Amino acid sequence: MSVTTNETVTRSGKSGPAPVGKPQRRGFFAAGQYIPYALLLPAIVVLVGVLAYPIFRLFDLSFQNVNRYAYLVNPSLAKYIGFDGYSNILSDHQFWEVVLRSIYFTAELVVLSLVLSMLIALLLNRVSNWARVTVITVMMFVWAIPALVNGQVFRWLFSSNGGVVDYLAFLVTGDETWKHYDWFADPTVGLYVVGAAVIIWGALPFLVLGLYAALTQVPVELTEAARLDGASGFQVFRHVTIPVIRPFLMISAALSFIWDFQVFAQIYALRNASPEPGYWTIGTYLYMNGIVRSRYSESSVISIVMILMMLAVLVYYIRQMLKIGANER
Repeated sequence: MSVTTNETVTRSGKSGPAPVGKPQRRGFFAAGQYIPYALLLPAIVVLVGVLAYPIFRLFDLSFQNVNRYAYLVNPSLAKYIGFDGYSNILSDHQFWEVVLRSIYFTAELVVLSLVLSMLIALLLNRVSNWARVTVITVMMFVWAIPALVNGQVFRWLFSSNGGVVDYLAFLVTGDETWKHYDWFADPTVGLYVVGAAVIIWGALPFLVLGLYAALTQVPVELTEAARLDGASGFQVFRHVTIPVIRPFLMISAALSFIWDFQVFAQIYALRNASPEPGYWTIGTYLYMNGIVRSRYSESSVISIVMILMMLAVLVYYIRQMLKIGANER
């Protein structure tokens, strides 16, 4: 007579409880497959609700002739002109000059900010705890200061009448001409030196803290093994540290490009709310056309071109992130 039990006989001859199969979940959230999408859905709904109408209005204005305030107030005066606004902007020599200046300026800002942030983050990884806490606290205060205030402060620092930078340059060199050197007389110096300084100053806290956090995730065992194999400090940094923190480096570079390409407040403050054409990046160019000159349709075209340029960079960034994720699987 056989008896059915819930026990099974193992290889050692001992009996044990039979394995119980895991119950299968059914429904929309089966196996947790759709949970991430459900969590993202509220944020997507909010973004669409906030951005849908402004983007539609932006495209709508780009096909009209709303280049005076009266046309904006009285929509009946406006009329659709098709792609004439696009052809006027894309054939404008000044527009392409501003675009090239913005690209050069953004490249300078992204490279310098990432390099300086990496150097400071590596330094924070080596100093004592109290020095690290002090530097991080100071950076948090810097991060809390508005961009317009930073611009005003740097305009005073680089002023040709009693500026701190001119006075320090005089003390170091002994040359009297430094006492009244005008950093803003040449737009190239004013933008690529002073403008870059104030923007990088405001960007350093986020990048330094992020890179320092990324460096703490580098396994100590890997660096020690590389040093035991005879690798130099630079080789360890290049072949061990960089591959580990590469995802954050790419995120930082993409975010820096987005922020720096459309920078406005710092340049606006540096030039006392009246930036000259030599200081026009695409952000200030939009302000001069859309607000000062009330050329709303032309500004809409410029905005769309700027959005497309940033999307091109973001597409490249997303593709690189997907490649990194595929290689890590």
